[in-house]
Amino acid sequence: MKLDARGKACPIPVIMAKKELDNKTQELSIVVDGQTQIDNLDRLGTTYGRPISVQPEGDKYLVTFADGEGDIPDSAASYSDGSYAVFFNSEGIGSGDPTLGRNLAKMAIFTLSESENIPAYILFMNGGVKLVCGEEPQIIDNLNTLIEKGTKVYVCGTCLNFFGLQDECKVGTVSNMYDILGAMQEVSKVMTL
Repeated sequence: MKLDARGKACPIPVIMAKKELDNKTQELSIVVDGQTQIDNLDRLGTTYGRPISVQPEGDKYLVTFADGEGDIPDSAASYSDGSYAVFFNSEGIGSGDPTLGRNLAKMAIFTLSESENIPAYILFMNGGVKLVCGEEPQIIDNLNTLIEKGTKVYVCGTCLNFFGLQDECKVGTVSNMYDILGAMQEVSKVMTL
């Protein structure tokens, strides 16, 4: 089966492919626009045990999933042990002074990096993506520390594009709504800062 996701923003290509993977469709390929969609589909294929291959198709790309049964992931069981995610939807904490809010975000990320109880995920959407774009080297360093300890950091690619920051992300995985909401569903609680 060949799916056409040209011109479709993430997470639509991922959702299209996931539906077919859930149905164990063999000989599955999907046409996409660029690297962000390829990266997102690569993570999806890895999750299902069906790695991808990529080849150019005109000015687009043909992503093909390896055949196989691939286990449908049981995300609900993944983090039922009290794990948590931290969600940044703005570049600062609170609605008062923007400088204070940004400093609070920087301190929160530092505190998390020093904690014994690290989050399973740190998620960045909307204005929160600005935190991972390098203006504050301490934020980048502390997020890298968290990644080394096992935290997954997902950054909304649509949000980066909206702010013209698609090439500025310094840390984490450029991701999509599907992955970010999936991460929120896997954990026992989500803290929005």
